[in-house]
Amino acid sequence: MVAASMALSAPWTQWARAETTWPVKPIRMIVAAAPGGGTDVVGRLIAQRLGDRLGQPVIVENRGGAGGSVAAEFVARAPADGYTVLMTNDQFTVQASFVGKVSYDALRDFTPVGIVGRTAIVLGVSPALGVSSVAELVALVRANPRKYAFSSCGNGTPLHLAGELLNLTAGIDMAHVGYRGCAPALVDAVSGQVPIFFNMLGNAMPYERSGKLKLIAVATSQRLSGSPALPTIAEAGYSDFEAFPWYGLLGPAGMAREAVVRLNGEMAAAVANAEFADRLRNVFFEPVALSTDAFAETMRRDLARWGRVVRDAQVKAE
Repeated sequence: MVAASMALSAPWTQWARAETTWPVKPIRMIVAAAPGGGTDVVGRLIAQRLGDRLGQPVIVENRGGAGGSVAAEFVARAPADGYTVLMTNDQFTVQASFVGKVSYDALRDFTPVGIVGRTAIVLGVSPALGVSSVAELVALVRANPRKYAFSSCGNGTPLHLAGELLNLTAGIDMAHVGYRGCAPALVDAVSGQVPIFFNMLGNAMPYERSGKLKLIAVATSQRLSGSPALPTIAEAGYSDFEAFPWYGLLGPAGMAREAVVRLNGEMAAAVANAEFADRLRNVFFEPVALSTDAFAETMRRDLARWGRVVRDAQVKAE
């Protein structure tokens, strides 16, 4: 498990002890995705847990579309009383990294509440490509500029930008092929049509286990506890390389402090619960808890990193 501080600032903790009235009615969790995907799965898991702990139902409402911005815009306009929250992932900060892509400011218009987990992006190849490491892949691509392309689950996604980040940090030139979904990208990797891919660990692992695809690295700063044999891209000499999507809750700007403190504490308690953490791991998520301040800093780093990648790689949003 990834370790992280769960401490809250002293003024907020004191405030929370003084006020104990929230919540007094059901809470709406607006999920920035259609039913069935990773964001929806994690959202429903934490919604059930929060509802049990808070004594009020947490009602999940899916509002997919436009890379999550439909849901984000809705929550940004909601009352800041703590009864409407956004369940999203780091596509939220990726979207905001494109100038003019969204109508809101990712930092100014929202209150970070907390995260419950992360899921890993992996770099993989077709076995027919004949490479087994990041170093071998970089050498192959460098010797054959523009001959090779990498696939992702869609243009302007964290997976796409992870590939562009590798291009920039390794000084190579792979073209990008964006698919409408993760599954078709993996199917074409198996066939050799686009033999290099950035995809989610949970999607790619069945192909790895069957021998149809080879995972060569994970885009996290440290090796995963569930896949310790899989090296990181950073280990290949790219020390600053990290693309580790988070899944968490945000509220409207100025969200009631009592609600933020209570929700953050209950999310941390959920992650610390062995049964809940195992349920996350079973769907290839790493349980993680962050304080509100640490979550805000994570968002700021994401915006800086992806903004630089979008600018330097000249990525165009659809």
